[in-house]
Amino acid sequence: MYKLVNAGPSPYGRKVAVALHEKGLPFETIYDLPWAEATETRRHSPLEQLPILLRDDGEAIYDSSFILDWLEWLHPEPALLPGPLEDRVQARRLQVLGERLMEIAQAMIFEHHRPVPAQAVMERQERKLNSGLAAAEELVANSVIEGDRPHLGEIALATTVLAWEFVIEQGMIPKLPALVWSSRFSNIAKLVRRLECRESFERSRPKPMTVDFDTELK
Repeated sequence: MYKLVNAGPSPYGRKVAVALHEKGLPFETIYDLPWAEATETRRHSPLEQLPILLRDDGEAIYDSSFILDWLEWLHPEPALLPGPLEDRVQARRLQVLGERLMEIAQAMIFEHHRPVPAQAVMERQERKLNSGLAAAEELVANSVIEGDRPHLGEIALATTVLAWEFVIEQGMIPKLPALVWSSRFSNIAKLVRRLECRESFERSRPKPMTVDFDTELK
């Protein structure tokens, strides 16, 4: 059985968990703090980043995007990418947007917590977020990909924006306007609310975690 080393609110780990559930692959979750003194993360990943997928033989697969590809290679059915090339490209494009939007949001959040945030940096990250969400909104609106299961692009986008909602609700970060997305992007909101009802999303709901921004920014 696989083991997934993850952090409670991580959208990167959640998208892997969703994929595992959608493929019907049993796994155990190990929650970890990657910046703590003694961590599972440091033991298994030279990058010291989550998530990490551990095989029964101890081999560690790391980087969430690579883990998703690896699962598609080793467990091709049910597929989480469309077969036709054009549909696959569309799904991958949405996946890239979902993953990069999370990275941009993280950069913005950390900048916000600096003693004196750089206004130019904040404005640039906000512009990127709005542009990326607008592009995702258009992709979702024009999607004609058929299939009962969500594809990797939809999973990546949904886990990212749901992570924003979660950390704001938990008071882990302030309610930055750029991260309040659902009232501004109706197609994304419709997709996400539909995916939230799936068992894979229900079973991978994020969990609170204490984040010490002062320590992280040293």
